Amino acid sequence: MKKVHSVITRFFVLFLLIAIPFHGNSTSIDDGVILYTPYISQSVTPGETVNYNIEIINRSDQIENISLSVQGIPASWDPGITSGNSTIQRIALKPEALGSENSRTVGLEFTIPLEIDQGTYRFEFRIQTQTGQQYTLPLQVRVTEQGVFETELEVAQANMEGYADSEFNYTTTLTNRTAATQNYALAADAPPGWNVRFRVRGNYATSVSLDPNDSESINVTVRSPSRAKADTYQIGIRAVSGNTFDEATLETVIQGQHDLELTTPTGRLSASITAGRETTIPVLVRNTGTVPLQNISLSSSPPAEWSVDFDLGNGEDQIYELEPGESRTVDATIRASSQAIAGDYRLGMNASTSDASSSATFRVTVNRSVAGGTVGILFILLVAGGISFMIKKYGRR
Repeated sequence: MKKVHSVITRFFVLFLLIAIPFHGNSTSIDDGVILYTPYISQSVTPGETVNYNIEIINRSDQIENISLSVQGIPASWDPGITSGNSTIQRIALKPEALGSENSRTVGLEFTIPLEIDQGTYRFEFRIQTQTGQQYTLPLQVRVTEQGVFETELEVAQANMEGYADSEFNYTTTLTNRTAATQNYALAADAPPGWNVRFRVRGNYATSVSLDPNDSESINVTVRSPSRAKADTYQIGIRAVSGNTFDEATLETVIQGQHDLELTTPTGRLSASITAGRETTIPVLVRNTGTVPLQNISLSSSPPAEWSVDFDLGNGEDQIYELEPGESRTVDATIRASSQAIAGDYRLGMNASTSDASSSATFRVTVNRSVAGGTVGILFILLVAGGISFMIKKYGRR
């Protein structure tokens, strides 16, 4: 039994001697290579650069040409093995019997990605000699925070309501949740005719720079066209920097705007008339709002003993509907008083609905009538003739 136990013990010792070069944070056998670093585990945060200084010691009796590699580490971490300012893949070490230069310290450097899960990550630093002997040094990093690589663009109040040709002011907050300074370009996608501008710290801007985890309040000014129809409009805004960006949608509700204009086709608001006579002028009624207008009535305020009649055609007494931008021409017949004396008169006209109205004041010039002028001339001639007759008859007495 003792013999069996002795055989097992020797076998176990032999197994340990063979296994030691492949495992552990350091390796040490008299004729092998030792790998050593004082810190085999480090705690880091996303975006941080990690450095391991690893000493490689040649304890063999010959020069060792050694290949260097890292196993089990993601390629996105971009690991590199360096000596001084150079990136290296192989080194040669003298044997210990030759004295100096039987050891060399190399650096293992990599950067933790910004977008990474919190947790512990294990990998190995590995070397291989020209004879195929391999030695490994287990290492690990512990990521203490959940990694985030993103930009946040938040809107305090994304929906606003108003009339066409109005200005809408939105307040947004831009946050840089990355580990690097970001220069953001600010842009907007708006319907044709809409104007969008960004204001940072009171000044209009097209870009903004933010340090890591920094935030900035950005005011977005949106102006709608004067003829924007009643509807709900969406304006996309975004902040873009390199490979990170965020976007948001602003919503603007344009209410229907009721507006009406009363004028003439030429824009001229004057006419002439003879006392006791009538004249007809065209009047233009236009819907200058953004929603249809119904039941438009026409009225007037003429001088005393004058009258105005509106001819809408087809026996209509009002304009039943006008679409936005649509107009209608109506004949207005003006009758002047027979007692009107020559001169200028003011005559008002009005178009109105329950939602909008418009007025126009016309200047109407009254001319002398032909008949009145003739009677006046005859009267003057008659008076002059009578005076002449009286002079002839009684002048010699």
